[in-house]
Amino acid sequence: MADLQDILSTIPIFSFLGRNELAAVQELFVESTHQKGDVICHLGDEGDTFHVVLDGELEVLVGEKEDKVIAVLKRGDFFGEMALLQGGKRTATVSCARRVRLMTLDRTSFNSLFLKNPKALEYFTRVLCKRLASTSKGESSRGSTMAISVGSRTTGLKGKTLVARCVAAVLHDLTGNDVLVLNVRLGEEPVTGAVGQLISSSLGANAAAIQESIKQTAPGLWSLDIPAREAMPAEYYEERASNLISKLSERFPFLIFDLAAELPGLVNSVSKFSDIFLEVVHKLEPLPADQPKDFKHYRIINLFNGSRRVAISHCEPFVLPRDPAYAADDPTAFIRANGRAIASLPIHRVARKILGATVGLALGGGAAFGIAHLGVLKVLEQNGIPIDMLAGCSQGSIIGVGYACGITTEEMIDIALKLGKRSNALLAVDLTFTKPGLLAGDRFINIFAPFLGRKSTFKDLVLPGKTVATDIRSGERIPIGSGSLTAAFRASASVPMVFAPIRIGDNILVDGGVSDPVPAEVVNAMGADLCIAVNVVPPLKLGVENAVSHFMRQANKFNPMSYLGDSQDMPNMFDIIMNAMQVLQYELGNFKAISADVLINPELSDFTWVEYYRSDELIQRGVDAAERAMPAINRAYGQKLAPWKKRG
Repeated sequence: MADLQDILSTIPIFSFLGRNELAAVQELFVESTHQKGDVICHLGDEGDTFHVVLDGELEVLVGEKEDKVIAVLKRGDFFGEMALLQGGKRTATVSCARRVRLMTLDRTSFNSLFLKNPKALEYFTRVLCKRLASTSKGESSRGSTMAISVGSRTTGLKGKTLVARCVAAVLHDLTGNDVLVLNVRLGEEPVTGAVGQLISSSLGANAAAIQESIKQTAPGLWSLDIPAREAMPAEYYEERASNLISKLSERFPFLIFDLAAELPGLVNSVSKFSDIFLEVVHKLEPLPADQPKDFKHYRIINLFNGSRRVAISHCEPFVLPRDPAYAADDPTAFIRANGRAIASLPIHRVARKILGATVGLALGGGAAFGIAHLGVLKVLEQNGIPIDMLAGCSQGSIIGVGYACGITTEEMIDIALKLGKRSNALLAVDLTFTKPGLLAGDRFINIFAPFLGRKSTFKDLVLPGKTVATDIRSGERIPIGSGSLTAAFRASASVPMVFAPIRIGDNILVDGGVSDPVPAEVVNAMGADLCIAVNVVPPLKLGVENAVSHFMRQANKFNPMSYLGDSQDMPNMFDIIMNAMQVLQYELGNFKAISADVLINPELSDFTWVEYYRSDELIQRGVDAAERAMPAINRAYGQKLAPWKKRG
């Protein structure tokens, strides 16, 4: 577009003016440029100016903390008219989501231009009604484009281009939207042609030339090469990147900058034009303190760089394992087609975190009841619900650690069916007279440790995982996300008086079910955007008796001492302990799961805590409960993805 008059003629509010009138209007406006994060006006400010957006993007914010986005303003939109028309104060805060160019009218110029024009007042009325309707419905908005940068502040690290391309592909698969990867490489200036138009400060660009320069690499995926210049300040790259985003935002909902050109000024400018920075790092260091509050910064550790391994117990950092799939001719195709492969898991988790749609699973405790978790996992997988991280308590910790190690659900079902045979009922029995518990717990570890293979610590996990235990001296919940995996689930499953407590660091730990039977809060703290909680412990049901209780009751008939003191019909010590734990875990578990988005309660009242030999039935009950919950799970997961799903 040749000049400001051409721009004004495309904005609806000026459509009623002729060419000569537009020329006169142009003289009334004051043009200004504002950077990302700048606040143009605050809720409650005196309103004495009217603004038209020439370029860029702004967010309209309301709420006590001014943090709810109710509208996004782009090129051609305007704001400030309500305070001028009504003579009141600003009804919302307007902040720059990107670098913005505005045209501003003062009150006097606004009144002379619009107040005596019926067509302008009619247009203002229509816009006002539309805004009020959106606000009354509680609707929130998102920006037209998300800008993501992939780079590193450390030179020489591998993986930036791999991450950029793979994340682009998964974002397309999740949303159906087109994704453009901008390959930023060292080059010479001046840049001419379509790319030169894109990075320039001109308000227009040749659409046909731009389309010709953008190459399609796969369905929904596009690529554009952008030259970068050495030894330039951050402001230089900020301006050119902002120009790119502004001119491409209507075409692409996602723009991914592959910052393979390792230029300090370029990386230092990222927070000024990007919404998200995926930084490939060699080791974990504190994030810069001066980053904008609405800017998200995630670290990626690529073990191909020889980086130090870290415990995988939180959504971030995202650790790329030394997997041969990354070295394949087309790793992107493999990762798209094999979402549950070890190499794919961190990439898919990155993409879902970008969209605010990571899924965490809180697996509650409950001895044999916990076998039902396997049925829940089976149904979630069959319905395409991803599992990005897990936290487990007691029996749930054993299954959670196994899944986070990469053991498949089918493999764990086979293990449960084999170990659950009646002939294996005493496998975990190792009586102790030196520790405060009936069983020492060493055999318990020996049963499960071999199934973990060579994975022994949280650094070996393929999915973020944690277990939950209780410090018996303080009553404090202790989430465990580092160190030995066997010690972590041994502590979490240490039923008081049955298993001896275990010492980890300064804590003396017993079963996590004492303090947090269904660790939904832990899952949320791990970084999950959506939490599915499973409380397998049922309420007590009168008349349901396990084999141990039945045997001891029958044997007690031959105990002459039982006829003294009215104790013959009393439950035995183990029933008292386990029934008390069951009542506690059922009630407390449902309460602790209140922060979950979906709660699953398998119907297990006709089972007891020792009936591992009924594993096939327990698994089926888990399947039944998960299938009943699938409408709620699909709805919750769909709502997380909905803002970014392709429309129309």
